[in-house]
Amino acid sequence: MPISREVAERENLDYFIWYDKEYNENDKGQFRYEFELWNFGYEDAFNLCGTIWTIFGYDVVLLDFIDLVETQLWHFSINDMSCLWYFNDFPAYHYIIPLNETQENLNKLEDYMKILVNELNRIVIEKIIDPY
Repeated sequence: MPISREVAERENLDYFIWYDKEYNENDKGQFRYEFELWNFGYEDAFNLCGTIWTIFGYDVVLLDFIDLVETQLWHFSINDMSCLWYFNDFPAYHYIIPLNETQENLNKLEDYMKILVNELNRIVIEKIIDPY
């Protein structure tokens, strides 16, 4: 199972990657769910994560990329579900949202995140990448 934020904080597991499902306000004052990746500040994380999902048999298609001053945005689909992946560089963090926020899409994206975090932690343990 992926490590929850609470366990990571309690155990001080700074050497693992975890995700949170948070209910946050967007820039228009509307609330939405976001899946945040923690302890994983790589700027090219979308490429690595897209490759991992592809290896696990998911169809990942990059639809658009926008590079803003402090934020990078990838519009992509995973198994025909459109999502947005944000990377803010200071402080470095990633969050992913489905474009169409339904309970079904949130459940799918959470399943994709669990697989992703499990694999990221496997390659951390094997010293292929370092979390930060």
